[in-house]
Formats: sequence, structure tokens, C-alpha cells
Amino acid sequence: MEDAAVLSDEETSLYRRQGYLSVEEICPRDEVHQIRTILLKLFEERTGYEEGAQYDFASRDDPSAPPKFPSLHDPRHYAPELLKTQYFQRATALARQLLGDEAALYGEHALLKPAFIGPETPWHQDEAFRSPDFEYRELSIWLALQPVDETNGCMQFIPGSNRWDVLEHRSPGGDKSLHPLQCCGEFDPGQAVPVPLRAGDCTVHDARTLHYTGANISPNPRLAYIMIFNTPPVYKPGRRESPWLVGRWTDSQTRKREWHRRGGIAVEAMRRLPAARWTSPRWVAWATIRAMSKLRFSR
Repeated sequence: MEDAAVLSDEETSLYRRQGYLSVEEICPRDEVHQIRTILLKLFEERTGYEEGAQYDFASRDDPSAPPKFPSLHDPRHYAPELLKTQYFQRATALARQLLGDEAALYGEHALLKPAFIGPETPWHQDEAFRSPDFEYRELSIWLALQPVDETNGCMQFIPGSNRWDVLEHRSPGGDKSLHPLQCCGEFDPGQAVPVPLRAGDCTVHDARTLHYTGANISPNPRLAYIMIFNTPPVYKPGRRESPWLVGRWTDSQTRKREWHRRGGIAVEAMRRLPAARWTSPRWVAWATIRAMSKLRFSR
């Protein structure tokens, strides 16, 4: 794939200053419908639940009740056609403009906020979820699959927070079995900038940019598809501490560990092999560290 420029020089400069950007019509109209249909079907069928890939982002998982905030990790593993879209090509080109030629897809999320009751996503920095022993260059591309505004949970950002350190975070209510993290460091939510989007538009933000989405109080579900791109993280132990990560363990991690023990670790390896970059020593090193981590947690 040849990367064509998606952003102008002015847009690139704006992204680096404020830590986020909105991009219009990155996804063709027909692909918006295609991606939305695929993801809604995966949620309806609870695809990946037993593997720990689908879970309730807001609450403990209860298989007997509808989730309050359904989330699906890496939907491409269940619908590989998602990576055969023009949207994926454009998203990759955008990531390489901002991160360099080594940028590659790290992971994806699909997030479905139900009508009227879809809860907010707390203020956080994505890097707060990552091991503190690495240096990261990472961004997330948040695709709107219907119009979004403050009534159904559009993205909101703190401009310039991409230049801050990783602030202190905690699990909501101190419950480390939940997926979200909540920033409890010092910042002013009054500086938040909401970014409404049309279907097919996206936002892109840095891993340190503080962001938030409000509750969905609209009469329709809100579906978003997030792609995360990075360059190989650099191992730098002792950079900082992230005590909020210690002891975190979710219901989905338990299901994933059990699935790995039943042979799922081999399935996951086969899913990831085609995307491996064996010609790059930095990618090989990062892939090895990730594989060792997964083996440790699957025991």
C-alpha cells in the first residue's frame, strides 16, 4: 500500500500543538454502513465473549444481563474484512504521517453506548493504561459511525495535554475489577473542547492527550470504532511508577486466561503472525516482550 497524505502541513502542526485533531470524511459513506453493520452483528452475537474480547466497559460482566457499555477488543480477529477497507488504508496513512513509516496497527476497540443509558467514559490518558517501563509514540483514531455530539457522547479533549506527563489515575470507586481508569491528577475540565462529528469523520489524539466522552442520553445507540497505531515502544525501566495498574484484574482477563489454557494462546498467535514485522529488530523485540507477557498471565 502506498501512503497518500491525509493531513495538510497546517493540520499536522495543529495536531502537535493541541494533541488532537478532527478529520472529515476519512471513511467513505458506503464503508460507514459496512463497518457499522459488521460491528453491530458482533455485539448482537456476543462474539469473543468467552475469549475475553467482549466485555462490559462500565461494570462487572454479568452473562445473564445486557451490558451497560458493550466493548469489543480487536474486532478484526472476527471480521478480517475490516482491514480490507479504504478507511483502514487512510487511517494507516494518517498514522504514518504523524508517527513515521514504522507506525503500525497496535489494536482496535469497538464501543457501543446504548440509547438513554450509555454511561460516560471518565477523563483519562491512554498511556496511563500502558506499562510505565516503556517510552511510547502512539495515537488513536476514533471513527464516528453515526453523527455524534454532546448528547450521545462525542469526544472531548484538553488542548495541549499531550505535552504533559502521565497524570495520576485510579480505578473508578477504587474497584480494580473494572476496565476504565479515571484521571485524578490536577487539570481543569472547564478547558474541555467537545468535537462533534458527522458519520465517517474521525478524531485522532495522542496517547497522553486527556479525553472524555459523556453519557449517551439520546434515543439512539452510539457506536464508535477506534484504531490504535504505534511505533515499537522502547524499553526504559524505572521511568516512572503507575500504582493504579497494580492489582487490576477484570472478569474478561479471567475468561481470556481460561481460554488461553484451553488452547487459545495458539489461536491468538496465529491471528497476530500475519501482521508481524520480522524484518524490523525493534518490532521483533516488542513482539517478543508482548508474547512473554501473555504467556505469563495465561499460566
